[in-house]
Amino acid sequence: MHPKVIEIHKMIIVFFDAFRYTCFESHFCKERIFLKHPFRMAAAALMVMVLLTLTGCGSGSNSFTWFVDTIPANLDPQVASTASDVIACENLYSGLVRKKPSGEIEPALCERWEKSADGRTYTFYLKDGLTYVSTKGNATEYAITAEDFVFAFRRMFRAETNSPYAVEFSALENSAEVLAGQLPESSLGVSASSPLTLVFHLSSADDNFLSKLTLPGAMPCDEEFFNSTRGTYGLTVKTTLSSGPFYIYNWTSSGLFLRREPSGTLIDSLRLVQNTNNADQSAVELINSEKCSAAMDDTGSSTSLSSISYSDTTWSLLFNCNTIFASTPLRQSLAGVAREAAVVPSTGLYAAASGLVPDGLNVDGMNYRETIGEITPAAIDVRALYLEARQGMANSDFNKITLMIPAGCGLNEAAETINGAWQKELSLFFSIEEVDEETFNKRLADGDYSIALAPISAEGGSVYNMLAQFTSSGGGLTGYSNALYSTQLEASTHATGTSRCRLLGECERQLLDDCVVVPLFAQQKRLLIASGVKDLIFDPFGPVLDLTYTTKE
Repeated sequence: MHPKVIEIHKMIIVFFDAFRYTCFESHFCKERIFLKHPFRMAAAALMVMVLLTLTGCGSGSNSFTWFVDTIPANLDPQVASTASDVIACENLYSGLVRKKPSGEIEPALCERWEKSADGRTYTFYLKDGLTYVSTKGNATEYAITAEDFVFAFRRMFRAETNSPYAVEFSALENSAEVLAGQLPESSLGVSASSPLTLVFHLSSADDNFLSKLTLPGAMPCDEEFFNSTRGTYGLTVKTTLSSGPFYIYNWTSSGLFLRREPSGTLIDSLRLVQNTNNADQSAVELINSEKCSAAMDDTGSSTSLSSISYSDTTWSLLFNCNTIFASTPLRQSLAGVAREAAVVPSTGLYAAASGLVPDGLNVDGMNYRETIGEITPAAIDVRALYLEARQGMANSDFNKITLMIPAGCGLNEAAETINGAWQKELSLFFSIEEVDEETFNKRLADGDYSIALAPISAEGGSVYNMLAQFTSSGGGLTGYSNALYSTQLEASTHATGTSRCRLLGECERQLLDDCVVVPLFAQQKRLLIASGVKDLIFDPFGPVLDLTYTTKE
């Protein structure tokens, strides 16, 4: 049977199975209905043709499929935190501003904005006549006004909301006091001077304030509609309204369908589903077989597909400071040898690390690495430093020291090269201990190691979170303890812009100078994108997968 005929048969089954989930493969259906009457068959075929037209599926469709780990469960923009929920909200809602594919900020629901000379007051003028839409794009009587943004931000700073976005807008006047319940929410630095005029007052300038307004937490929320949902806002189709380019078309346990009115080559259908039957296929295979429109890849396999590369992980040597490696000169001598000996693996997506923090990470909208400048420790006389460090140490002090690596990491050769260099240059004879990933992570957390070659990741793309792993409160990866380090890291949470970058940079520089951690290889990842898909806005640390401007040729 011709593949297209098979596909139509599948669609018929899906349609008559209570319209269970539009345009998905037949394995999502639980029952089959066999049609015997010719008229019914003809009617079914007609309905399928209508269905194909309505859903944008089939040949020539401007649809986009993205595999998620979990089906979106919470579309409340002030609360959404999982990757799938955030991606859904990024496309379901529009705020005051949005990012263009070029990265520039442009008006979305506002006509324009003004910024005071001191950077502490922002005034936005909203577009007139905007309304929310409900499921399947149905119009509503709920107008989008400045008060909706006031209510959204006040919700964000209610303790019971537990919004993950409150920390992003800590620069708002009285935000900390409102969150702690010390001041009424009406004192928060956001107000509506008219139905279409919104004013933000900041306690201090935030260089990245406009960019933060693209986050889900900054999306509008109609107070009357919110109250009518009785605690179910954003949890069901009926209790969710859209202010963005897409609206909810269908939302079931099988996935979330978002749609918008067709317009030229713009993507008009977004499917967020789980990869249930193709887990063994590579990203390239999934895209080429049209199972999805884009996928993450870390294999480095050759492909003609377009890609967006980034790094959030740095493979580094860790020295346990609660062992003989409490000696800074000893760590520095071994680190110097390791940096010289390390060779970037030829397999996989690896590059030489320029620091612990991967290139491309931003702090308050500023490129962190470009802002802080060179951070590599100065060259040293490793032999002289080692001899100095060995004063008072016995050979027996180095017994049972191993270099621990996780099994299957693909860096065995690199570890052997470094270990060989230590033997050659310093006459230190260690063994390489390869353990399974679960054991590796447990021993790392427990401090049950001497030296480890480990992946250090920037969770959520946060420079602060990456550096905080080397404090006792943040995990204490190496047992490192330094009062200045902790003080500067804490101070960075109260700074913005260049000042924050500078404080974080001093912390990273201190880690590298003290050789608590020795960055070696930046592990690259990439988003592969199907041919013909253009202007996809992707931020791996958002997470952002914004299809506002995305086209499919």
